[in-house]
Amino acid sequence: MQDVKIKVHYEEISYTPGEEMKISLYSLSLSDRTPVQVVELAKKYGCDGIEWWCRENGHVDRANLEKSAKEISSIMDGSELEVAGLSPYFDFSENKDILARLFEAAQILGARNIRCHSYAFTGEIPVQELMRRQRGWLEAVVIPEAQRAGVRIMIEQHHNQICCTPNACRELVDGLPEENIGVIFDPGNSLFEGYTRPEYAISVIGKYLSHVHVKSARPVAEKGAVPSGRRYPMEFGAIASGDLDYEKIVAVLKAKGFDGFLSLEALDGRPGEQKMEQDILFLRKLVDSAE
Repeated sequence: MQDVKIKVHYEEISYTPGEEMKISLYSLSLSDRTPVQVVELAKKYGCDGIEWWCRENGHVDRANLEKSAKEISSIMDGSELEVAGLSPYFDFSENKDILARLFEAAQILGARNIRCHSYAFTGEIPVQELMRRQRGWLEAVVIPEAQRAGVRIMIEQHHNQICCTPNACRELVDGLPEENIGVIFDPGNSLFEGYTRPEYAISVIGKYLSHVHVKSARPVAEKGAVPSGRRYPMEFGAIASGDLDYEKIVAVLKAKGFDGFLSLEALDGRPGEQKMEQDILFLRKLVDSAE
């Protein structure tokens, strides 16, 4: 692939005034539940949609994509829940045939948005080289297939990866068509890499902001994961008791007119229904009261 030089052009986010944010559940949060149970709990706790976990033996089984997508589509039929997204795990070597099968499964589900990580960063290969490789793959392979399928790839802001900050996410996608590529803003992940204020993060991501993952963590005395270069462990848990002010984050998103999904990605050890009762109801209260 040819060398890619990236020049970032920032601008403010712009959405249609009056539209409301929606709440979804990332189904990996309920990895111990069947797809039927996931749908039942999402309805019980007032979700607007579900972001489906797609991996070998996931809720959407990547080893049996078409069959699994049809089963999930049938389960969701009549539920009045939207498909907030499909979350497969890419290794960034997928060719057009593999992408076509993934995008076909997304179409069966009615999923326009498809999550994508970025390269893991260990320090062995420079960030710039990994950024060049992933940008080249996006331009040459992914975007043409996404345009044909009418879907959008969403790069997740994720700790320990090259796109661990809002700036890095924007650098990777800038200049690509926002109809087919976006960014997942994840304030919880940012706690592991050095926090950025929501006003700044949302402004940097700009028109590429397509989705928000909701999780929180807090410093603890022991047990949790210690981010590189920091002293204290971090532990994921209930969003109401974490180190993030989600009332402020939701208010900033509302002020910018964001009308996409806030998707609960609670991967800590609480029982599944406890996560729903604590986090989805708390998030709904914030969305309904945001000014």
